[in-house]
Amino acid sequence: LLLASCTLFHKGSESKPAPVIPNYADSLDLLLRGWHDKGNLPGFAVAVFSKDTIYYQRGFGYANLETRQAYTPNTVQMIASVSKTLIGVALMQAMEAGKLNLDDDINKYLPFRIIHPKYPDSVIRIRHLAMHVSGIRDSLYYNRSYLFGAALDKNIFSKEWWPLVEVYNRNQPMEMSIFLEKILSKQGEWYNDDNFYDHAPGAAYEYSNLGATLLAYILERATKEDYRSFTRKRILQPLGMRSSSWEKPQKCRKCSAYYLENGSRVPEYRLITYPDGGLYSSVADMTKFLQEMIKGFGGEGTLLPTRSYHMMMGKQPGGEAFPDGLCWDLSIPCCIGHAGNDFGTSTLMYFEPSTGVGRILFANKSLQADSEATFYGIFNDLFRYDLRK
Repeated sequence: LLLASCTLFHKGSESKPAPVIPNYADSLDLLLRGWHDKGNLPGFAVAVFSKDTIYYQRGFGYANLETRQAYTPNTVQMIASVSKTLIGVALMQAMEAGKLNLDDDINKYLPFRIIHPKYPDSVIRIRHLAMHVSGIRDSLYYNRSYLFGAALDKNIFSKEWWPLVEVYNRNQPMEMSIFLEKILSKQGEWYNDDNFYDHAPGAAYEYSNLGATLLAYILERATKEDYRSFTRKRILQPLGMRSSSWEKPQKCRKCSAYYLENGSRVPEYRLITYPDGGLYSSVADMTKFLQEMIKGFGGEGTLLPTRSYHMMMGKQPGGEAFPDGLCWDLSIPCCIGHAGNDFGTSTLMYFEPSTGVGRILFANKSLQADSEATFYGIFNDLFRYDLRK
């Protein structure tokens, strides 16, 4: 999901930059209710906050249109690629513990070798994976990661999606390590040169979900601990993120349904490559997470030394022209954060280093023209009011 500049996050003609207006939550309420009344998003929640104060946190619309369950800041859904920010934190924790170095060859930690077929003498380094410059491509085989809880009806998708729907309906669960080996190892069942870009590792930015998942797997190998367990014990639990997990909570009354661009409900699904987009969380929980990142950036963090926050959320050596730090998006002049978009989920999570203010928006719908304009219009409006006063 690509974004433009700060006020801002402009997508579509409905979303126009506006001057900051002093205060006020009531006025923001009216604006956001107006966006909801357009009918382009079933439900959404937002938050505006500093490192220790929540200025505004509210939900609008429905988590489930059929049951009329309200969408609130505590509604739980998969948060798509915003999940990758946890890989960044876990990476820095592993590095601080002496388990790995950013410039290590990835093959130092893998039970199978990964060699870029077009540049066999070039080393793929851990830092390359975190910056999305490894040369690893999300080829068509990446779609084998999606595991839907029920067979998909191709008629809820546009025709160009029908071949992929057939793939989704045939997918089988497997371990993340096996999935990665099948695609990236020369001996793998799905291996081919098209799984890699034409440029050498470190030479060009190409966003890669598969590369992010490979990084999480390397963390498992280096720390000798399951990624779910590692992040739960070292990130989710210390921050009190009790509604966040890598598996859908059983009998989850707070969980959202997911809706496609055309309004059709899509069945529940999960990802074999869960670290790249499969975290279940809420606006309320991710507020806690981003508050910790704001504290850390300002020298008051609890999960990492200050130098690691700055390294993670800063430009990398030799990577000044690239838009990412270590699993964090730096492409927006005003802000640091991440965005996400997948079947029935759209997410934005950013903070301004200059003000220490963070903003989050989650919605339970995939984006197309109308819903995209609404989604970015909502996020832009979170910049219109100085709620600190």
